[in-house]
Amino acid sequence: MGENTTGPTLSVSRRLKIAATIIVVLVAAWAAVLGGRALLDRAGPPEFPATDVRDWATFADHLILGTAAEDRLEVTTVLWSRQGAHPIGRGISLDADMTEGEAYAVPVAWLEDGDGRWVALAAEAVLPLDGGRITEGGGTWAADHAGESPRGLATELYETGPHPAAVPYLYESLEQRLAAVER
Repeated sequence: MGENTTGPTLSVSRRLKIAATIIVVLVAAWAAVLGGRALLDRAGPPEFPATDVRDWATFADHLILGTAAEDRLEVTTVLWSRQGAHPIGRGISLDADMTEGEAYAVPVAWLEDGDGRWVALAAEAVLPLDGGRITEGGGTWAADHAGESPRGLATELYETGPHPAAVPYLYESLEQRLAAVER
């Protein structure tokens, strides 16, 4: 009987198909960029072993006192330096959560990535000071020294020394000292 039983057919122009494909690709690219930025925003500064005094004595180059400035830490005193430590200047860029104008004690390490940069061993190792005294020690051994001068930390670092496995690598990079201890 000649009836069309398949129903009406839609004819989509070639231009509409191309436009839809372009929109889908642009939305996917936009989502990928936003997702990548979210991952980068969550990635904070690198963290290294910093829970006990031997970690600091092995992986830090220096224990410094400084005042947070706009984009750097103005180093006022170097309390302790590891044998073979990378030399440090009076002002260093440091990716850490610090309040401008406040004083801190920080175990810092030289990280040889690209041009090299200074890093705090861990976020909880950035110790705020009040009146020259440690106000909190985060999740590190320094918590036992809250209310004391950071000079006590330096004394303990000198007395403890590095992990024995890292001793042959004291003049080498942070990464090599980490690898030596992880073996």
